[in-house]
Amino acid sequence: MGYLAGIDLGTSSVKVLVMDPDGRTLAVSSRGYDVMTPKMSYAEQEPQVWWDCTVMAIREAMEKSGIKPEELDGIGLSGQMHGLVAFDRDNEPVMPAIIWMDQRSAEETARIKELAGGLLDTELLNQPGAGMMICSLLWLKRHRPDTYDRIEHVMLPKDYIRYRLTGTIGSDYSDACATLAFSVKGRSWCMELIKRAGLKEDIWPAVGESSQVAGHVWAEAAARTGLSEHTRVVYGAGDSSAQLTGNGVIEEGIMACNIGTASQLAAVVDRPLYDTQMRLQTWCHTVADRWYVQGGALNGGSTLSWLKKKVLRDDRPYRELDAEAGQVPAGAEGLLFIPYLAGERTPFMDPYAKGVYFGMGMKHEQAHMIRATMEGVIFNLKECALVLDEMGIQRRKMIASGGAAKGVTWKQIQADILEMPVYTTKTEEEACQGAAILAAVGCGMYRDIKEACSRIVKINDCPVEPVMEHVKRYREQQELFRELYLKVKDLYPRLKTE
Repeated sequence: MGYLAGIDLGTSSVKVLVMDPDGRTLAVSSRGYDVMTPKMSYAEQEPQVWWDCTVMAIREAMEKSGIKPEELDGIGLSGQMHGLVAFDRDNEPVMPAIIWMDQRSAEETARIKELAGGLLDTELLNQPGAGMMICSLLWLKRHRPDTYDRIEHVMLPKDYIRYRLTGTIGSDYSDACATLAFSVKGRSWCMELIKRAGLKEDIWPAVGESSQVAGHVWAEAAARTGLSEHTRVVYGAGDSSAQLTGNGVIEEGIMACNIGTASQLAAVVDRPLYDTQMRLQTWCHTVADRWYVQGGALNGGSTLSWLKKKVLRDDRPYRELDAEAGQVPAGAEGLLFIPYLAGERTPFMDPYAKGVYFGMGMKHEQAHMIRATMEGVIFNLKECALVLDEMGIQRRKMIASGGAAKGVTWKQIQADILEMPVYTTKTEEEACQGAAILAAVGCGMYRDIKEACSRIVKINDCPVEPVMEHVKRYREQQELFRELYLKVKDLYPRLKTE
């Protein structure tokens, strides 16, 4: 029997999962790393740190799995989207990676939108946002021309890991489309926009299907990781589409609510539908004839992590915070949280936005702050769900994933605010499993992704149902949430943050 591995390069850690072709997990390993913020609004990471952590996680996972290196048939990759890894002529990074959280390119974002013009509707199907590759590249050209001039190749974060594994440079449709230099409709680099922006035209990588084999583990990586040169490596996917795949969300009308570091609400469609107001994103899926419309918010579990570590300085595990939040009534007794600690992208494109606690009174305690923080994340996603409804996109079934899928209170808040039963899968690591599913297809174990998902992904029987009393309360607060943001948004640019 051959085995498979999925590698997910996240924002705070890299995870490696080893499984058999039926989806039985043999081992999971992870290694963490930090986000560097050398200046306000900057967010960077060192690619070499990613690789060092990946090597350690691979070695540990393979050891825990008990399989021999030559028994690992394929590896799939998943990774944080939008970011920029830039290589020089020696295939070495010219600087730390500028990741999706980075907000330095706010001015360049406006310029890219202006230059794109009608391409937004005919090709891109999305509007640019700070932290997206094309915006970061234009920022480098304007502010660090010496660094920009050294760039010979660009790639996304997980593509760097595949390069270190195989020695080949490339990307896949689901990840490339989120650079905003890519035609979602035409599934190719949007050279017209690249020319209009005056960016280099020969630095963009070849693009393949997510389950397509990109190469084999080469000798240098085999020596570092202990893997076999026999093992194939597929192109992989951006983490959003990998998570959807790992949860079996590949058919029209099925949606997912994922809350990890960031948060996403995504619905699968069978044609490239898009929001004409550009409040949501439309990305290519891992399945060739599928797309998904997504509210990809910059703020998710990171807000609870910030509260836990920097405000409360609480060392307890998140499950205990989840339980504490559950002791407070729905609506946190009037305490409301605007969760835009990292700026925001959807549904309000606002790189200047910040967090706001509103309505705090003497009766409010720590538990209220925890619950209000969790609710604020879902209120923002509900704004995205309302846009899906405007677009006429079906929402027949919802799968919850990420850290919030493990919390009892988190899941109930999702069910109550989104007004849908919340299902979960038996998947331990959704993005890793999605990446491994792609490898299974690439290695010929399954005919296609649909067949692989039907065999591997298993959904738990009992969903969390909405509580009508909570639903009514949250509908009232939803209106207040929206109105509060609209009243304070013009104040954000006036804040002195340097």
